[in-house]
Amino acid sequence: MGINRHSLEAVRTVSVDGGCIELRCYQPHGGEAADRIPLLITHGGPGGSSVGLYDALHPLADQRPTIFYDQLGSFASPADLLPEQMTLKRFATEPLCILDQMGIARAHVFGHSWGGAVMTQFCLNHPDRVAALLLSSPLLSTQRWIADCNQLINNIQRDLGESVDLEMEFERRHFCRSDQGSDQDAVRRERQRGNNKLYQQMWGPSEFQHQGMLSELDLFPSLENVSNPTLLICGKHDTATPQTLQDARSMLGDRARLEVLKDAGHKTYIDRNQAFIAVVNDFLVQLDESAG
Repeated sequence: MGINRHSLEAVRTVSVDGGCIELRCYQPHGGEAADRIPLLITHGGPGGSSVGLYDALHPLADQRPTIFYDQLGSFASPADLLPEQMTLKRFATEPLCILDQMGIARAHVFGHSWGGAVMTQFCLNHPDRVAALLLSSPLLSTQRWIADCNQLINNIQRDLGESVDLEMEFERRHFCRSDQGSDQDAVRRERQRGNNKLYQQMWGPSEFQHQGMLSELDLFPSLENVSNPTLLICGKHDTATPQTLQDARSMLGDRARLEVLKDAGHKTYIDRNQAFIAVVNDFLVQLDESAG
């Protein structure tokens, strides 16, 4: 049985606009690893939880101090948000509150899906506080996301006809492709933690149906202003499609790297868990070496 080379050192609450959020701080056992720039991780949704991200990505905490946090209104940070609080602008202030209240000058910041939008906006607002930006299957443009999903839906209907159960087939092809029982159990547990009300208010009834408050979200025009080293990761069959992320990488220029994981959907960190961890660690180790 393997033993983690890190420990949970603290569970803390941090004050943010609208309430308090919970974060979990993990410290590697090795002295050199403990001195590295911290990694700050948040989840998708809106309304998800970073608990599932820790379950999948905990080996990252062997290599550097790692902080997982639940956004306001999410599983470990419950709150009833007002409509004016359900904005990318407000969510993007949360990482700054965390870094300031923990006394962290700079961090690598990681966001999955909607969390990728949060961390991109934070990076644009405070580039001096970001050592590197890591985007896992990120939401970068609502309208582009919906256009991509519409094309994926059209492909399903072309292949299987109009009578197919679209949601079930879409999930099988493009959300989580793993058919392992433990992986499907992990996805179910993630959904049980989710704030479905917040998800529907901000996004809509499903991944490919948007009726929420994020219709104007579009970070593409701002990507050329991101000066920080950036890692983009998606699955070959992701709803954050390889073409969209290739376009994002082109706008980011030489400072960005794109990794497309084969036979993976939107849950890349579940579908290709070991490959995902290896890509993230490799990217951060290269930055460690170049800084050292």
